[in-house]
Amino acid sequence: MPSRPLRRRWPLGLAGLLGFLLLASVVTAVVSSRRLEGSVPGRAAILGLAALPGGFLLGTSDGVLSSTDGVTWERVPGFEGETLVAGSGGTAAAAGSRGVSITTDLVSFRQVPADLGRPSALTVAPGGSLLVAQPEQLVVLQERGPVSTISLEDGPTGILSIAIREDGASRDRTILAGGLSSGLWRLEGEGGWQKILGTPIRAILMDPAHPERYLIGTAGGVLTAGPTAPEFTELRLGVEALAEFEGRYYAITADRLLYESADGLAWTVRTPSGE
Repeated sequence: MPSRPLRRRWPLGLAGLLGFLLLASVVTAVVSSRRLEGSVPGRAAILGLAALPGGFLLGTSDGVLSSTDGVTWERVPGFEGETLVAGSGGTAAAAGSRGVSITTDLVSFRQVPADLGRPSALTVAPGGSLLVAQPEQLVVLQERGPVSTISLEDGPTGILSIAIREDGASRDRTILAGGLSSGLWRLEGEGGWQKILGTPIRAILMDPAHPERYLIGTAGGVLTAGPTAPEFTELRLGVEALAEFEGRYYAITADRLLYESADGLAWTVRTPSGE
């Protein structure tokens, strides 16, 4: 009898492995598409978040985006390249190649007369003044321009985020500053800089509702700190930016989704369906 051609048989284990990998890739694609639903478009690095009465302002390495619902985002004309964004009390600021601008409505921007080069961090103080980080100093700005500077000698380097709390009655102020390599530093009143945490810092938020508390954005999630040791909240994803407005807290995570919280501890993601 003529011999029959041999058929190549896949080993059962190999065939099962290939089937599993194929199924896993399909599941991953489906999950990824769902996770990206409602996320910030593009791949530009996120450089700051502000919450305003009319929505949100987002700074990126490719300009500024705005959103009325935290789900759909549109480019803001006039901003190109790396642009920092921060906000407080209904005022937002953007700092980039066109200088520093402030807005209260996501639409109209007022220019602040200041030549700051390329700052590394920006924040808005409760009273409306701005604090901008340069390599060797912090610059205090008001709408008319720079008014003072704060030395970074013996303080943090590579600053990525700053926050400030001011006591209007006593004129006392507390400044927090941090970065990936420097950790978290504090400056109180006329004293010197003190390092208070070695954790790499991506974002800092002073909590207006709790004077002793602040929120920290890290690669491992959001921490709360203050009189007690830092503790993780329920949000355990990498955090790129933090914001607060009228008692609600917001975070942009590494998967480019906006999360919100009523207490800074329990967080929910914003979705197109609002669920």
